[in-house]
Amino acid sequence: MERMKVTAKGQVTLPKNLREKLKIKEGNYLEAFIRRNELVLRPLPDRPEREILLEYCRKNASRRVGINDARRILSRVPFSLSKRVRQLREEK
Repeated sequence: MERMKVTAKGQVTLPKNLREKLKIKEGNYLEAFIRRNELVLRPLPDRPEREILLEYCRKNASRRVGINDARRILSRVPFSLSKRVRQLREEK
């Protein structure tokens, strides 16, 4: 667990080992929300998840696909849909 100090302007510096582990670079955005009684910071993808998902749908919507094709297509999405749905449910 890492400790960070809040400045007078409400800013914190993320420790280097956390930035490296999460591949957070200068200019990246983080999403902040409160879950129960905790502040949660989550890195946002370089492209919004919605945009990525819509791109996959557009590329593969020209024909009907079976369940195996759908699984193959969704396996290429660079984030876990089930984890994201779970997180969104917890935030409500």
